[in-house]
Amino acid sequence: MVRGKLIFKSKIAASSIIEVLISMVVIMVVFGITMMIYANIIQSSLSVKKIRAQAILNQTLQADESSASNISTTFTAGDLSIEQTVKSYNNEPNLTEIDLAAYDAGGKELITLHKVIINKNE
Repeated sequence: MVRGKLIFKSKIAASSIIEVLISMVVIMVVFGITMMIYANIIQSSLSVKKIRAQAILNQTLQADESSASNISTTFTAGDLSIEQTVKSYNNEPNLTEIDLAAYDAGGKELITLHKVIINKNE
């Protein structure tokens, strides 16, 4: 029997360790930039908590417009803290300025509303 050796005449192109490291660095930079963009989008988007706070502030504002009570208060609605400030607008006796702000449990301001209303009883 004749024994023959297999001889590979073609060379396989391989990457050097430097090329692999450079490609890994590029991939990590792209991944880091992508994660920063994703975090900014998530942080700036409307959350369910902000939408709920907006609805509560709108209800409070409608109740304040229809009532004659002009007092500044702070109250809680679920896990939100609502701060209401009522004052005269530009020292006009028939105008009232109402500022409403909603804060989460950590004290971060979620949303604010500002409205000037006309006093109907004066």
